Amino acid sequence: MSKGKILIVEDNLLVSSAVQDILTDEGYDVDVAEDGKSAKNLLSKNEYNLVLLDMMLPDTTGRDLIQIWQKEYPQLPIIFMTAHGDIPTAVECLKLGAYDFLTKPVEKPLLFKTINNALKNVSLEKKVKVLTELSNKASDYSQMTDVIATSDEMAQTFDMLRMVSKSDYSCLLIKGESGTGKGLLARTIHKMGNRADKPFVEVNCSALPANLIESELFGHKKGAFTDAKENKIGLFEMADGGTLFLDEIGDMDFALQSKLLKVMEEQTFRRIGDTVDINVDVTIIAATNQDVEKLIEEEKFRLDLYYRLNVIPIEIPALRNRKSDIAALAEHFLKFFSRKFGKDITGFSPECMDVLMGYSWPGNVREFRNVVERSCILTQGTVIDNPQLLFPSGIQTSLGSKATPNAELPSMTLAKAEELAIKAAMKEANGNKNQAAKTLGVHRTTLYKKIEEYGIDETGA
Repeated sequence: MSKGKILIVEDNLLVSSAVQDILTDEGYDVDVAEDGKSAKNLLSKNEYNLVLLDMMLPDTTGRDLIQIWQKEYPQLPIIFMTAHGDIPTAVECLKLGAYDFLTKPVEKPLLFKTINNALKNVSLEKKVKVLTELSNKASDYSQMTDVIATSDEMAQTFDMLRMVSKSDYSCLLIKGESGTGKGLLARTIHKMGNRADKPFVEVNCSALPANLIESELFGHKKGAFTDAKENKIGLFEMADGGTLFLDEIGDMDFALQSKLLKVMEEQTFRRIGDTVDINVDVTIIAATNQDVEKLIEEEKFRLDLYYRLNVIPIEIPALRNRKSDIAALAEHFLKFFSRKFGKDITGFSPECMDVLMGYSWPGNVREFRNVVERSCILTQGTVIDNPQLLFPSGIQTSLGSKATPNAELPSMTLAKAEELAIKAAMKEANGNKNQAAKTLGVHRTTLYKKIEEYGIDETGA
């Protein structure tokens, strides 16, 4: 397996041949160009991990080339090979973006060390860039530190997590309805485990088409497909040493599932369009809100992948089944949003708390969070004491004339309450499904399925 592809740009054939032989014996794939024109041609056709560049060439100088290549290949590390008299110029080139320089004749140990450091530095920079992007995309919800729960149902879940976190588990499967906090629980598991100081990388399998998810997971080589304008490092590489969280894995393309299983078992893969094997050490946490057993029966989910993931299944109860958590959640979110909006809100009135306790929460904790945020924005005093502020008007009307959701719920089924809530949200959003999903605190794909299940049209009828 190649350790990387290196381009040597050197007009002295004795020097270039000697360095090429040394690097080839060390496991690198090496090309040689004797002038700037040849180097430009090779760079346009191949992807290189590093360039060793002579300072003086027949048709140009290293100084001129680095200024061009820094714009065209900003992530390509360049190491100059210079004569002793060129050192001041080499130092100047460092300021232009060169990684380092070596004086001729090049010493083998220093050559290996410099190249190895350069390649590691580039890999680290790519990881930092991607992880920073992922971090910037995290929502306020993901920044709330710990799972808030006091119920016996969640206590059992936490007991399981404490036992699991003491071991270097290979994979976990979290099951629960949309909005129950599967992502937050996954981050908590990661923080409790032995990999807490390593990356936690998340991908939503339902948010991207199959071909894009594959590229996100495994990365791709420049030119592997039409839109592959540059090399892309995959999330498996980003998570090396840490945890990869596969959210909504039940929506993953069936064909991709076999490749995922292979990578999980072998911890080895290739970027799309590449021939180089990449080894990683990654723990997998997967989550789904779907009935995986049903998906298996419908041949939409691989049985062997399910067996691999389901070594340690973790169930998160729906919020309606753990009402004793509502008071703690209310206090937690109230403090967060009160501080965020610069207000001094101390709590809910007994009447509002009764409404919160009586509602069925089809959107679970996500919907609960949205309700508290809405209330904090609209409340002018120090106590949230108006039940009318808790829910959009359409949901209030459908749930009871007194705007108290619990007044109507005991006389109807949970499914009917859910249907009414969705209809009201669709009316409130004027048929905008994405807005309705945000109001309910559920993922849009979940809402689409529910709309189809209940036969609800865009007007909410």
